[in-house]
Amino acid sequence: MPDYRKETTLKRPNIGIQPTTAVVTRAHKSNYPHPIEFRKNDELQIGESDTEYEGWVRVTTRDGNRGWAPVQYIDIGEGCSTGRANHAYCAVELDVQPGEQVKILNELNSWYWVENSRGCSGWVPVLCVTSVSHAQEDQND
Repeated sequence: MPDYRKETTLKRPNIGIQPTTAVVTRAHKSNYPHPIEFRKNDELQIGESDTEYEGWVRVTTRDGNRGWAPVQYIDIGEGCSTGRANHAYCAVELDVQPGEQVKILNELNSWYWVENSRGCSGWVPVLCVTSVSHAQEDQND
């Protein structure tokens, strides 16, 4: 079984922000050991919307794997139970601990795509991370 946190074929979502150094302030552990992954133009089965994080919908991929995906990455017809990916996506989450430094590479729907000092990448909730520049601004106030 592949280690999704190290070997995913979708290393980095292509939604880009200026990379920023950050510190983890709250632990996060993934509840999804087999994250979904899909390519542009893949057909997806559409489920319910996420009630905790706006902008996410549960999908089932071609291989039967279920997980959360950003609605922006899926073309869904009105009232349809299927959609087509308009963007490649990998749902790998990164387990992090308070005090750990990460580099924020992207942001999407209240989640950051980060890379840790060991070179592993994945999604973490925005609430778990404080950018170093924000922390410095808070100290200067």
